[in-house]
Amino acid sequence: MNNPYIFRGPVHDPRMFFGRVHELNEIAAFLRGNQSISIVGPRKIGKTSLLFHLTRPASWPELGLGEDLLFTYLDCEVLGEGDHAEIFRQFAAEMVAALDERGLPPEPVLEQAQEQPTRLSFERAVRKLNQRGLRVVLVLDEFERLSTNSSLDVNFFNALRSAAGRYQLAFVTASARPLIQLTYSGRSQEILSSPFFNIFAPLVLGMLAEGEAREMIRRPAAAAGQPFPQATEDFVYELVDGHPLALQVACFHAFEMPDDTAQIEQRTMAELSPHFEYYWHNLSAAEQETLGRLGDAASRVAFDTTLRGVLRDLVQKSLLAAEGGLYRYPSRAWAAFVASRGAAIPQMQRGRELTAGTRLGTYEVLELLGRGGMAEVYKGRHPRLERTVAIKILPASLAAEADFRQRFEHEAQSVAALRHPNIVQVFDFGDVEGMYYMVMEYIDGVDLAKYLQEHGALELVLIRSVMRDLASALDHAHVQGLVHRDVKPSNVMLQPAAQAGGLPRAILTDFGIAKILSHNTGATKTGMMMGTLDYMAPEQIRTAGQVDGRADVYALGVMLYQMLTGELPFPADNPGAVLVAHLQQPVPDPRLARPDVPENVALAVLRALEKDADYRFATAGALVEALV
Repeated sequence: MNNPYIFRGPVHDPRMFFGRVHELNEIAAFLRGNQSISIVGPRKIGKTSLLFHLTRPASWPELGLGEDLLFTYLDCEVLGEGDHAEIFRQFAAEMVAALDERGLPPEPVLEQAQEQPTRLSFERAVRKLNQRGLRVVLVLDEFERLSTNSSLDVNFFNALRSAAGRYQLAFVTASARPLIQLTYSGRSQEILSSPFFNIFAPLVLGMLAEGEAREMIRRPAAAAGQPFPQATEDFVYELVDGHPLALQVACFHAFEMPDDTAQIEQRTMAELSPHFEYYWHNLSAAEQETLGRLGDAASRVAFDTTLRGVLRDLVQKSLLAAEGGLYRYPSRAWAAFVASRGAAIPQMQRGRELTAGTRLGTYEVLELLGRGGMAEVYKGRHPRLERTVAIKILPASLAAEADFRQRFEHEAQSVAALRHPNIVQVFDFGDVEGMYYMVMEYIDGVDLAKYLQEHGALELVLIRSVMRDLASALDHAHVQGLVHRDVKPSNVMLQPAAQAGGLPRAILTDFGIAKILSHNTGATKTGMMMGTLDYMAPEQIRTAGQVDGRADVYALGVMLYQMLTGELPFPADNPGAVLVAHLQQPVPDPRLARPDVPENVALAVLRALEKDADYRFATAGALVEALV
């Protein structure tokens, strides 16, 4: 009997395409309004299969789409190295093929666009097709290849944007990463600022819903005359959940031996292992670390903005599922693979705490204070001096970098030279068997992120006090040539006042950490920006290595807005949207969320968050002066 579960790539057979009802209807609604869509989803999640189904005329009636749409599908792998003319020629050639496949009369203007491919000939062809009552939809699969084409410049993307605005032309792109991330990574500031990337409605493609996944398990087997027993169906779904490729693989083996669950699992895991390895090796160190010690994520995520971003990215990649504020592995197969990778996660990244009494150099570890996205902090003690300290352990993966020790010592020495009452003092640094650590002043207090979580918007008198302390710290460091790069509430400690009724002292921590980590080869390979997106200045997003103290002023402005309103100025569901907001969205007036904010304070927020650093306050102290 022929096994129907043979697809390991895009599904061309409409009988084997299941689900995606919500996503398809959402895409159709956008296309009816001539709106472009960006489909984002990880490898093997079914993006191309979805595009094939969307472009089939048989699918249009159920989606409310008419025959006036001329879908033109292009795999951008063939466009990855072409220049403007070659790409416009390919657009025209595929539109000719689309007309032919539909049995529609040819269009002479398209022939001319192939012979003399330019922006103008492309637009003339689109206009002529519109006059014939056809609306053009350019479907650009594997859009990463087009976005990284070094022959393309801002003029090319602006031409596409202009055509979409003037004619009945829409784009549907498919990529593993959001468009904004594709265009900032390794590209020029001009490409990033192109308005082409503003016209897309994003649609994230993840796992199939349970009902759709079970249809995919059940229906092909039944149609082949060998329906699965209910127990087998349940076993397959529990093993691989709603991942389309994994379902095809597991169902293939279940079809061959429906009653032998041990063999189904063994053969499924063997076939999926290379795909899981691919996912794993394309994760950042922080993502691997988070997956390796998922159990304590829920307890830390409320106070750790970096971890929130990592978890959000892993959910978007379908490597985690979020339910009711908790996170879990989306399938037993993936959970088993992550568990098997435990030996590949450095010890400090597996959540194996240093035990009390462990020695790091001359320091004794007392207890774990907390974990962040890229480090762990312990309370410790210098036995001879009887001094309580905080010991920050940097990621063990850094030890593999050939020149890391030199960079680490240089930055640590610079930070240790800072002497200021509002900057945590660095006493010492070193490494033990490849484990790098910094020994710092121990602050008996609470970090500002936790304080905001518990109290929400703060009183102006406290805000002004915190801002005054932090501005003094930042200006002192900036004069010394040091930029923090990661100013955020979780890096601010509030030390209780000595006298009753006094205001707490704000102390800035983690100077130098962002710069130390920014040289990590692993981060560079994965296109990571060091810092925290919610507080990142536009110029830090564009050119992370070329920032000055005004990037810290911007982050301080974000914190000021957050302390005033209890909210971030640019909240969003995905990192791409956060990036776009910092780069392009107007800054919200804090008075809209909190009407009692004084005008001078509101205007100070708006100036601190200017997109252009030249229009911001030149110093953090100038920002504080504007708050009085």
